[in-house]
Amino acid sequence: MVVLEGQGRARRERKSMIRYVKKEDISRVLSMMEQVKEDFAGYQEAEFLEALHKAIEGKEAFLEEKEGSLAGMIFFSYQEKELMFLAVMPQFRKQGVGKRLIKRMAECFEDGEVIHVVTFREGDQKGTAARCCYHSCGFVDDEELVVFDYPCQRMVLKVVKKCSRLT
Repeated sequence: MVVLEGQGRARRERKSMIRYVKKEDISRVLSMMEQVKEDFAGYQEAEFLEALHKAIEGKEAFLEEKEGSLAGMIFFSYQEKELMFLAVMPQFRKQGVGKRLIKRMAECFEDGEVIHVVTFREGDQKGTAARCCYHSCGFVDDEELVVFDYPCQRMVLKVVKKCSRLT
């Protein structure tokens, strides 16, 4: 458990857990996607499921549960060094779920590795929250792209492992 400022905050954190996504979670994940799919340009359930199965098998997917409810999920590729998907349920947004999931994912990579994500371009209202989250986690803007006939942008994060010394 990460203890954040103030005891009240630490108490709330105890009710939150990040763990690997399991096959048994797929129905919950699909229920979440029904609520957030409009946030994802080009979302196709069959393609999403295929990528999710691969991420589960490769231990490349985490979810956060808060008080037994699915709060958010992330999946990524070790090989491509790519954050492939991040979603947070509407009722859990602006509570640090996305940041914690990104931090957990980054722990899976070596110091100095560069991870990328493709998201909305600056100025696109659909991507304001995602871009803010990515920037707050250390991602920086990279090249502009077009994906599914939609203008997007690659963002990159250099993994920096912090070393703490006992004194």
